[in-house]
Amino acid sequence: MSSRVYPKVWSEFERQVEDGRILKFAIEDIPEDMWKTAVEFMLGSYIKEDVWWMTAGTADDPEAIQEYRVLLTAIVEQKMSLACFLTEGDGTGHTLVGVNMCMPQEKDRFVEHNPPKSKAGIMSLRMFSEATKFTVIYDKYDVNTYLMGAGLSVAPEYRSLGIAVELLKARKALAKELGFRVTGGIFTSVSAQKSAEKASMECLFKISYKQFGEQCNIEFNSDTEDLKIYGTSVE
Repeated sequence: MSSRVYPKVWSEFERQVEDGRILKFAIEDIPEDMWKTAVEFMLGSYIKEDVWWMTAGTADDPEAIQEYRVLLTAIVEQKMSLACFLTEGDGTGHTLVGVNMCMPQEKDRFVEHNPPKSKAGIMSLRMFSEATKFTVIYDKYDVNTYLMGAGLSVAPEYRSLGIAVELLKARKALAKELGFRVTGGIFTSVSAQKSAEKASMECLFKISYKQFGEQCNIEFNSDTEDLKIYGTSVE
């Protein structure tokens, strides 16, 4: 991978909210002193709302939460994940409002992990194992590895401001600087899929949760009709 400045500010933007205030945001690498905070952020609303973790019942299983905490910590320590911060007027204050965990994904190589022991952990691993059998990103872009999204969440009070879209846009720039030709991944919900499209990512594959559940031997708990895989070249 190419050398890089870390941590780095990737973008800054403003949004006007309903009461007329202008809020300022920055998309940045997650600095080391925020790693633990970012992991706990992902263990909040995300595991209660995301299709996979809801289906697995992760939020209701303390052992599964700890297993996921260990996995997220290993991911963020790779220094490839992004955060969105609400910044104060002078740019010094930072409130974490969004996280996009990212990691390299290599064709025909399953991600290294500690085998889960919890029922929820085993179920979520089964979903991921089945999903990684879809090779559309490698086939479409003729690559053997890419920067994969491993979870994206925005704090409920800051949704509908396009923060997820800005995180995905910044991920393209990050992927390019890291030496990847492509970024992409599995988008599990309608809101995530809409954000991917607004960030100019291409839907390469979709499968109904009914069919995917049959392949995994899992009944998905979701109002979302399809699981989709999106990708984009960053060259």
